[in-house]
Amino acid sequence: MEFRHLGNGQTFPPIAPNGRIYAVPVTQENHVEIFCLKPEGIVGRGVAANWAEIMGFYYNDESWEIILRNYTGRGMRFLRGVPCGIVEDGCETLKTNIQGFAIPVCVMNRIAYEQKRLQ
Repeated sequence: MEFRHLGNGQTFPPIAPNGRIYAVPVTQENHVEIFCLKPEGIVGRGVAANWAEIMGFYYNDESWEIILRNYTGRGMRFLRGVPCGIVEDGCETLKTNIQGFAIPVCVMNRIAYEQKRLQ
């Protein structure tokens, strides 16, 4: 995937910035803070993975998932069909999209972007 810098601090396709991600885990019914995006990777309750430790991601009609090398079987899987949001570092506003793209897509783009930079 090719990422273009648009010159105004944005990229296309859009990537999720550092911040707190809120979603509904497949085992729950309510929105919760699921993890934070940090410069070094993903940090959450009982989970910390740098960009190189993320094996991949999955997105279908029912859920989206981040697959972590050191946490196999514990799955970071979240429901689709309910809004997912981000509160960017330094802001207090919950966003449900970036440049018209849903937050899960932007998170997956961020993973791809960071892994590409590591190569």
